[in-house]
Amino acid sequence: MSARGSAEERELGGALRTWQQHHTGLVVADFAAAVRFYREMLGFELAFEVRGMAEQFARTVGVPGVSCDLAQLWNARTRSRVELIRVHGAPAGLDPTLPVHVGIAHTAYLVEDLGAAAELIERAGGSMLGEIVEFSEGPAAYFRTPGGTVIEIEEPHDPAPEGGE
Repeated sequence: MSARGSAEERELGGALRTWQQHHTGLVVADFAAAVRFYREMLGFELAFEVRGMAEQFARTVGVPGVSCDLAQLWNARTRSRVELIRVHGAPAGLDPTLPVHVGIAHTAYLVEDLGAAAELIERAGGSMLGEIVEFSEGPAAYFRTPGGTVIEIEEPHDPAPEGGE
């Protein structure tokens, strides 16, 4: 296979076979202000909100003891989703590029087989930050890419296209 990938891989979203970029996640300093801004200024609607997510978040980012408040917002006009995350309890001295620091972002992609995707990412020089964690929507994991960015890979239980819930 060439560096650009085969024609089939390009059509199917590359070697990971992604079919949708699900959301962009942003770590914020002021949760309420961020949610308000995205709703009032950018036209997003609240899809769901979780306060005090601890174990699942800590396991996903690979940082014991952290928790978060998380909101996903949907914009029907732009057909885009943003996830706002306020992290609590991040210890001093952590790698400043981890997705627990204000201003750090990640993009999330949907795949059919998260285990296979994880193996491919690691073979390509990436690494999992925490572990694969089960959420009500399906399992997910965060990865550091070879270029240093953070991505989230999700395997939804229901692969139907999403809109605003």
